[in-house]
Amino acid sequence: MSPHGWGALADDATAAALVEAALDAVDGRVEHADVRLVEAEELRVYRQRGADVDERVEHTLGIGVRVLVDGVWGFAARPLADSADAVTAARRAHALAVAARGASEPVRLPELEVHSGRYETVVEQDPFAVAEHTRQALLSEALDAACVPREVVSAQVGVNAKRQHRHFGNSAGSRQHQHFLETGVLVLVLAAGHGDVQRRSYPNSFHGDTAAAGWEFALGRDLVANAARVGEEAVALLTAPVAPSGTADVVLGGQQMSLQIHESAGHALELDRILGDEVNFAGTSFIGVGDVGSLRYGSPAVTITSDPTVPGTRGSFAFDDEGTPARRRTLVGGGIVRDTLSTLDSSARAGLPLTGAARSDGWGCTPVCFATHVYLEPGTGTLDELCDRLGEGFYAEDNRSWSIDERRWDFQFGTEVAYEVRGGKRGRLLKNFSYGGTTPRFWGSVEAVADDLRIFGYPCGKGEPKQWGFLSHGAPSTLVRGVRIGVA
Repeated sequence: MSPHGWGALADDATAAALVEAALDAVDGRVEHADVRLVEAEELRVYRQRGADVDERVEHTLGIGVRVLVDGVWGFAARPLADSADAVTAARRAHALAVAARGASEPVRLPELEVHSGRYETVVEQDPFAVAEHTRQALLSEALDAACVPREVVSAQVGVNAKRQHRHFGNSAGSRQHQHFLETGVLVLVLAAGHGDVQRRSYPNSFHGDTAAAGWEFALGRDLVANAARVGEEAVALLTAPVAPSGTADVVLGGQQMSLQIHESAGHALELDRILGDEVNFAGTSFIGVGDVGSLRYGSPAVTITSDPTVPGTRGSFAFDDEGTPARRRTLVGGGIVRDTLSTLDSSARAGLPLTGAARSDGWGCTPVCFATHVYLEPGTGTLDELCDRLGEGFYAEDNRSWSIDERRWDFQFGTEVAYEVRGGKRGRLLKNFSYGGTTPRFWGSVEAVADDLRIFGYPCGKGEPKQWGFLSHGAPSTLVRGVRIGVA
C-alpha cells in the first residue's frame, strides 16, 4: 500500500487517469506535452564491521509535466497528494514555457509516432518479500567471511532493491506503463599492514553491482565465498610488488573494461555533450556532429552497441522517458563512429537519428541523455587464450580509481589488482597498477576481444540540477597493445 493512500500505482488504470488529467489541462495550447508519473520504493541494507545493521526504505510518488510552447520547454513537477496535483503541475509547466518564450533558440521536434504498451521486469523472487532476518543473515555471514584475516580493518557488505512504476503519456497519443524491479549486492574490504592500505571489492567497484532481477540475483553472486576471497586478496596486496611504469601490452578484465566503456565511450557519445549542453557541468566531447559516420574511434576489433532491449540489465526498458521505443543501435562499428546516444530535441537539432536515450531520475527531473545498456561486442576465445596471445605483459582487473578530462580525451585509470603475464600465463600478483592514454589511441590499440562478456550495473550523475541515471555496461576481457602504464 502506498503511504499516500493511492494503493499501489502498479494499478495502471489509476495512474492512467492522472496522466490524462494532466494532459487535458494543457491540451490544445502547446506544440507538445508529455507526462511522467513515477512511484519508486528503494530498500538499502548494509552491515559494516563494528556497527549495527543499517536498513532504510525510501518511497516517492509524484508527477512531472513537460510542455513545448513556441519552441521553448516548460517543466513542472509535484509530489502527488491528490488528483488536483496533476492539473496543477500541468498548468505550472505551461506558464513557465510561456514566460520563457524567446529566451533560447526554439526547439523544433519532428512529428512523433504513437507508441503504447506495457513492460515489466521478469523476476523469480521479489526482494521486498524476502524476510528481514534472511537478508541480514546473508550479510552477517558474508561480513564474517571477509573479516577472517586479522589485517582486514574495514569491511562493508550490502544488498539493495528498487521498485519503480513509471507511467507515461504524451499529446501525440502514446500511453505507456513500465514496472521495473532491480536487486544489487556489494562487498568492500580494506586491509592495512606493512605500511600500506589496500582495497578489494566484489562484484563491482565502489557501488556494487545491480541488475534488473529479483532476490535470485543476490543469491547467484555467491556473496559469502567471494567476500572471503576479496578479504584474502586485500591482505595479499599489502606485500605484493608495486606494478612498474613504462609501456606494456595489457589484457583488461571485464569489470575494468566496463568502466572504460562508460567514461570514454558512453559519455563521449552522448549527443547533448557533443552539442555543448553539458559544458558548464559535465563537459563536452572530442567527437563532433560531423564525425558521425566517418571518425576512426578504435580498431576494427571495436564494436560498441546500445541495446536496452536486452533483458535483465540495469539499462533495460521498453520505452525511454520521452516515450521512444527501445532499439538496438550500433554506436561504434568496426572502429568507426556510427551513431550517438540521443534524445528528441538533440537529434532534431543535430539532424541525426533518434536513439532513445532520454532518462530521468524520477518524476522531479526532466529527461536528459544517459547511456542505456551499452556494451563492447564480444569476440572469440577465452581469457586464457587471450593471455596466451598477449604473451608478455599484464592482466589487470577491478577499478580502483579513474580520471578523465572534460572532452573524454585524456584519461588515467587504476585497478585493484594486476598480474604479470609471462609466456601467456598469469603469474605473480602486483599492486597499484595504473594505465592511461588518449581515448582514440587506446581504442585504436585494441587487438582482440574475448568471448567472456560480463554485464555490470552503474549509477551515473549528470545534468543541472544533478540527477542520477541507472544504466549498464557489458564488457569482455580485451587485449590492448602498447599501453602507457604507471606514473611517469
